[in-house]
Amino acid sequence: MTAEPAIARAASPLEAAGRDQHGSFVDETFQIIARHPRAADIVSFAAGAPAAEALALARADELMADVLARDGMRALNYGVTEGEAELREIIAADARARGIDASADDVIVTAGALQAIDLACRVFLRPGEIVVSGSPSFANALSAFRNHGARVLEVPQDDDGIDVAAAARALRQRGERVALFFVVPNFDNPTGTTLSDQRRDALLDLAEAHDAVVIEDDPYAALRYRGADLAPMAARVRDRVIHFGSFSKTFLPGIRVGWCIADVGTIRRMAAAKQTMDSSTSTLGQRLAIAFHRRGQVAEHLAALRRLYGEKQAAARRALEREFADTPAVWNDPDGGFYFWVRTGVDGREFLDAALDEGAAFVPGEAFTTTGSWREAIRFSYCAPTPERIGEGVQRLRRAYDRVRARR
Repeated sequence: MTAEPAIARAASPLEAAGRDQHGSFVDETFQIIARHPRAADIVSFAAGAPAAEALALARADELMADVLARDGMRALNYGVTEGEAELREIIAADARARGIDASADDVIVTAGALQAIDLACRVFLRPGEIVVSGSPSFANALSAFRNHGARVLEVPQDDDGIDVAAAARALRQRGERVALFFVVPNFDNPTGTTLSDQRRDALLDLAEAHDAVVIEDDPYAALRYRGADLAPMAARVRDRVIHFGSFSKTFLPGIRVGWCIADVGTIRRMAAAKQTMDSSTSTLGQRLAIAFHRRGQVAEHLAALRRLYGEKQAAARRALEREFADTPAVWNDPDGGFYFWVRTGVDGREFLDAALDEGAAFVPGEAFTTTGSWREAIRFSYCAPTPERIGEGVQRLRRAYDRVRARR
């Protein structure tokens, strides 16, 4: 008897009509970890998320009780698209303290800084236009640009951040319009690097020469453990920079509250775009942030976070030096933030597979590029594990590293 020929599965109307979307391997990594047989025991250096101890410092249960007692059902209803007036003024006041000339009218509250990036794409990007970013760069932002039809021009970066001279050369060679420059100026995700003062000024000059907008995505600025703060680009040139921030790294990421600071016209256009997305950011989340600021202890809270994460960074530095000193692996030493950028000399995905088997995890470097480069680098995030678990996790990484190198 002859076998019946296999019948190819026809694409459903939904599948045939849909467009492919660019996602984030960073987020996919979390699913890979969760499905692994050792998930409960894995020491994860993958997530750029606040530590459990940091979340506990916010005393969210008390804040929730305060909000419901004060605001009742108003905290559970729809809100104004631009955001709660009191929160917008809190954000503007903090910006003014950093040298940014901002009023509450210059602020829109968003569902995290990532929604602010998406709104900027809707307002400033046309399909086919160029977005300039350092390489490597924030994976979710790169996907957002591509999903809006942009072509991402990745240029090198070093210990001083994006190489502005290299960006200028690349743009001269292309001779095309650039719409946006994207940068995480302080303690970049994924490299941890900080854009130097000189590079900030040079990038603003380059943006002016191309009549382009600069996205200054700045969620880590308050998490500096050494050195002096640098003035934001939005404090240097007000009319060409849109400045993003978030409560996700310093308060509660689960409330999904971020913001954009820009001129009033840009805020108006972003609000119109936001009204077709979610109408308004979570009223409850915003009022939790307001209640947090009403306590009058934000400075003390941030100081506690800097101590906590500074200790974790030091523990991670010691562990890497102890376990990897006799290997080709090299890493940088940022002055703040959540990340080390480690160049391992081995394939990142192969290393991740071995690391998961040993009970550790990270994000491979190629997740932070559109070009497939950085295959032998990893983002090492030290913010979540305790110092003791960091030490154990790095030991596990070394065992995995040796296994991968032994196969070569």
